[in-house]
Amino acid sequence: MKSRPTAKPIPDQPKLDFWRTLCVGFAFMGIMCFWEVYDYIMPLILNRNFGMNATEYGVVMGLDNLLAIFLLPLFGAISDRSSGKKYGRRTPFIVWGTLAAVVCVVALGAIEYAQYGKLAEGISDLSVLTQHGLDARYLGAEYQTIVEQVAQGVKPEGDALAMYNEYCTALYSAQSAFAGAVTAQNKGILAAFICVLLALLVAMSSYRSPAVALMPDVTPKPLRSQANAVITLMGGAGGLFSIVLYKLLAPNRYQHHIALFCVLAGVMLGILAAFLLTVREKKLVAIRAAEESQWQIVDEEEQSAQGKLDKPKAISFALILLCVFLWFMGYNAVKTHLSVYATTTLNLDDGLVGIINIINGVGGAVALLPVALMASKWGRKITIVFGLALSALAFVPCIFFTANTPNVQIWFPLCFILSGFGLVCVNVNTFPMATELSKGSNVGKYTGLYYISSMGAQAVTPMFAGVFMEHIAQQSVFVYSIVFIALALVAMLFTKHGDNKPAKKQKMIEYFGEED
Repeated sequence: MKSRPTAKPIPDQPKLDFWRTLCVGFAFMGIMCFWEVYDYIMPLILNRNFGMNATEYGVVMGLDNLLAIFLLPLFGAISDRSSGKKYGRRTPFIVWGTLAAVVCVVALGAIEYAQYGKLAEGISDLSVLTQHGLDARYLGAEYQTIVEQVAQGVKPEGDALAMYNEYCTALYSAQSAFAGAVTAQNKGILAAFICVLLALLVAMSSYRSPAVALMPDVTPKPLRSQANAVITLMGGAGGLFSIVLYKLLAPNRYQHHIALFCVLAGVMLGILAAFLLTVREKKLVAIRAAEESQWQIVDEEEQSAQGKLDKPKAISFALILLCVFLWFMGYNAVKTHLSVYATTTLNLDDGLVGIINIINGVGGAVALLPVALMASKWGRKITIVFGLALSALAFVPCIFFTANTPNVQIWFPLCFILSGFGLVCVNVNTFPMATELSKGSNVGKYTGLYYISSMGAQAVTPMFAGVFMEHIAQQSVFVYSIVFIALALVAMLFTKHGDNKPAKKQKMIEYFGEED
């Protein structure tokens, strides 16, 4: 008769169970796997295949965040109240939300394929595009010779480079206008696309708060910055995998993405299977409770009769949410418009923009451990302030970049990657600061409030930034971003609660805990 496995002994000092956190991170990995593809290709699809300008596709790109303002706290609170008798409070939301999203992803790819069929014949016909704003002079021998040389791999320089960039800007504008005209004649396809898109966004919102709340459910409070670094690492791995998929499967400038959508759906299912095979939510929650008892971790908020924050902590919580709102207003303005901006204004190749995202993803993953160590040594607040300052400064040179800037294909990615490191510093620590002020019974509610702030910003900033880009200058998006990031820094400076006490110096293996 086989003996039942016994639980590993609880260590005398708080140490993060790396494997437990890694497995829990599969839920967030699946979420980020989707969003990295969505955030990159959806503006391109809306601009290139449906003919929307920056303001119009900015409105559509804000829909997911507008819905999330209402749905994330709703589903977070529902999962808080769930009995979870069989599978736990969060797991059912993760399973059914992922399955619904996968169905919608495949359907969205099929609709985009139908739209592409309407565009295929005219999108590259210059004689057709002259009817949609392409100046006839771009059909002349001088411009077409340069275009042919570029197609043969000859890199233009000087006046030829300026002429080529001018040609590309005019061509892309005419192609978008043509796509808009085709869409106007086939409004049913656009309506179907938007309806399925809304269903997809609801499905994704239904399990994001439960998936994120699972980490604090199974992690003692003093270890949540380290745990969030691991969760963010898993999310970064999912995003990086999606970017690689895009690089391998994405078509040329004007083609459909159905293969990418189908493979993405398969990857999401595979990640869900990994989560279900490795995570037993009820067991992990019980282990966390035993650890807190062993380490005598007292949850002051849980001991409160009302469970309400006192005034100083409530003010700090509000400032944390304000910082998150302002930060996302700034950074996501650039991220949302990145793919269109880089390929049109800077005339960078689609493949290079994909590589920028890959490098940014790898850099973010590499940065997680140093950022977690920074938070342990300096505290969360100082690490966040550092990240905000770095991100704002990194975007300053971008204001002055043009397609003719020497080595722009090197300098622009470098600035974006540096700002991405700042993003890691902020994201790894703001969520633990918010949940530090929660209690075990309402962590899902606090998670929802956190995402109201981030998603609220992301709901409106694509549209506002698009207005700046359309009516002032494309580069104005960076001025817009810097201002909001700087305001976020000010809000964090006034935050007094939610920080962690800097830890005593530890060996690396002690910091994350050993596996027995």
